[in-house]
Amino acid sequence: MATVPEQRDLTFNTIQEVVAEAERLAAGEVRTTGNHSFAEILNHLALSHDVASGRLTPPPPPFFMKLMRPIIRLFVFGNKPLKPGIKLPPAGESFFWPKADDVESALTYLKESADHYRTTGPVEKHPFFGNVTREQADSLNCRHGALHLSFVHPVQ
Repeated sequence: MATVPEQRDLTFNTIQEVVAEAERLAAGEVRTTGNHSFAEILNHLALSHDVASGRLTPPPPPFFMKLMRPIIRLFVFGNKPLKPGIKLPPAGESFFWPKADDVESALTYLKESADHYRTTGPVEKHPFFGNVTREQADSLNCRHGALHLSFVHPVQ
């Protein structure tokens, strides 16, 4: 069984809280655990907001993921924290996790994408999950932010 990297325990109720935590972390020195840099995590969260608001269109999921969509929805649209370890297909991986090393630019992108998401809202039909309510989309974005920012640790 694979060992999960060290994580912080985070919970967010709003996208503004996700952005505030990212800003707090960016104001100091951090270390990351897991597979991605802090800049890549910020960029990933921003891309996710842009997909949820319809500003970006991700590559289509492979057939096997479409078949599993009802099962995945059960786990994703609950109230429990999201679990790490989901491996995206290559096209999804390169779309959602492009290389990034500039934290300042990634933070700016996160703030801008979060503002756009808050003002325009999520699309009714998510490109992967199908029909979603505003409450479901907001909850998913908050739990998604908590998952990925849990791998970013302030250096004391």
